Amino acid sequence: MRKALVLVTNNSYFQQLVDLPRLQFISGTSLDVLINVRDAVHLGSELLTHPLYGNLRPDRQPFRSVLLRSPAQKERNFSSVAYLDSISMIEEALLLYRGYGSRLKTPDYLPEATREDYAFVDSELMRESLTLYGMLTKGRMPDFEENSSEGGERVCQLI
Repeated sequence: MRKALVLVTNNSYFQQLVDLPRLQFISGTSLDVLINVRDAVHLGSELLTHPLYGNLRPDRQPFRSVLLRSPAQKERNFSSVAYLDSISMIEEALLLYRGYGSRLKTPDYLPEATREDYAFVDSELMRESLTLYGMLTKGRMPDFEENSSEGGERVCQLI
């Protein structure tokens, strides 16, 4: 039986790019996303992306997205190396995030332009993994093109 891939995220940007059966949208903080991921891992899912990707402080990135592989009930192996590694990574991430407590904000707390910038950063950090696993089925993620402005500054714009 085929293992299901699921993107767990609080970044609504992915609702435009990933089919709903493969998307678990969490309305809340990045910690809420990690708690949902932890629950899935404890039920046998395997992490395909690291929960601490991007090397960003938890209070500086309100979005978190994690790609999981959910095995069929009869395929679960709670003693496999992949499962044990997944448990270790998600529990370590939760310890770090819980240390930030009330400093973690929901994305709705931010001004819209700032929220869009953070959502884009999160989506760019997930781009390669989502492409690798064939998750970008609804459309193409935007690319950036570097242009030189008249003053010699480098400007990035969506193409």
